[in-house]
Amino acid sequence: MSMKPLKTELQQLYGDASKHSAYQNIPDFVSAELGYTETIDESWRGDRPRLTYLYEARKPAAGEIWMDFGANTGFFTLSLAKTHPQTRFIAVEANPNHAAFIRRVADYFQMGNVGVIQSAVGIEDLPSLPKVDFMLHLNVLHHAGHDFDKHAVACIEDFGEYAQRYLKLLRGVARGLFFQMGSNWGGDKSRPLVGLYEDAEKLRLFATWLRHAGWRPVKAAYPHRGGDGRIAYHDLATLACAQLAENSGMALEMHSWESLDQFPGEFYRRPLFICEHA
Repeated sequence: MSMKPLKTELQQLYGDASKHSAYQNIPDFVSAELGYTETIDESWRGDRPRLTYLYEARKPAAGEIWMDFGANTGFFTLSLAKTHPQTRFIAVEANPNHAAFIRRVADYFQMGNVGVIQSAVGIEDLPSLPKVDFMLHLNVLHHAGHDFDKHAVACIEDFGEYAQRYLKLLRGVARGLFFQMGSNWGGDKSRPLVGLYEDAEKLRLFATWLRHAGWRPVKAAYPHRGGDGRIAYHDLATLACAQLAENSGMALEMHSWESLDQFPGEFYRRPLFICEHA
C-alpha cells in the first residue's frame, strides 16, 4: 500500500468525531515517514513532555511487558515500542477506530512487539487483563461514571471509594504504574473532585487513594516551562515525595505551586505519579 492511502486512512481513523478524537500527538517517527501530523495546542495539554519524563524516570527493559490503558491513538504505545523493540507493549483502547489506528501503524512499521486489545474495560473486567510489568494509566479514571462504569459510580460522592477499589484491582494486573488523572469528574469543571488551585490537597488526595489501594508513590512530577518555552516535567523534592508516601502534608504545604499558574486550564495541574507495590 502506498503512503498516501495509508495517510488518508489514518486521518479518518484519528478524526472520527468521537469524544476523545483529535486528542493525541502523532508519533514523530510516523510523521517523519508518512508526512502526517496533527496540530495539538500543547500550551493546554501535551504528550511529548510526559513521554520525555517517562524515558528519564522508568525506561522499558528488554523482556518486560508494558500496557497502555486507554491508549487513544497510541502515541505512548507506538513511540515507546519503536525505541524499545525488545519490550512487549499492549494497547487497551475502547474506541475501535483508535484501536485500528494503532494496528495500522504497527503493521506498516512491522512492529511485532505491539498488541492491541480493543475493548471497553470496566472495573469488573480488570482482573481478566493480562499481567504486565508496568502500566500507563493516564487521564482515564476521572471519566468513570460518565464514559464507563456508570453503574458502579452513580454520583460524585461515591467516586473516592470507587477509585480505591479500581486502583486496588490494577495492582493485580501491573507491578508498576505511571498514573495521572483529572480533578474534574467526567471532565466537567462544574463537578470538581478537588478545587482547581488546591494543588497540595489534590496531590495528597490522589496519593492517598493510591496508598490505600496498595500502591506506593515513589515519584510525583509537575511541569515547568523553561526559558526557551519548552515544557518539561520535574520530580517533587525527595523530602516531599517521602512525606507524600508517609501521608505527611508538611512538605506539600511548603511547596511553591506558583509555577503552575503559567499554564492555562486544569491539565498541567495534574500530578504525574510513578508507583510500585507497597
